[in-house]
Amino acid sequence: MNHLLTSMVMDLAFELRQNKKQTACITVTVRYSTFETVTKQAKIPYTALDSVLISKTKELFKQLYQKRLLIRLVGVRLSSLVSGFEQIDLYSESEEQYSLCQAMDKIRRRFGPGSIKLASAIDLNL
Repeated sequence: MNHLLTSMVMDLAFELRQNKKQTACITVTVRYSTFETVTKQAKIPYTALDSVLISKTKELFKQLYQKRLLIRLVGVRLSSLVSGFEQIDLYSESEEQYSLCQAMDKIRRRFGPGSIKLASAIDLNL
């Protein structure tokens, strides 16, 4: 399930950066086979960085997930969008993350959205 969440968030974050937007709210929705639907939302500082969004999404999913039930649907929504670019602190690790995102975005623009992914976004159970 982690690879699916990672892949979904990477696609959303890429779209955010393409539109020069940032988000301050992440919502994760899980629908079980019984059609029970649960949702969890969290506010975060404005960002469009994959690493921040992925870690928060996984944290929210972990709070929602009940192992005894089968999952029918998982959804991730980003809201509270604003226009602008990431403000990077001096000597921050986010500078490296931002450089990584820029390099991956450049490859995606040239070769297509599915051309590059983080290893954690790849499903090894093929």
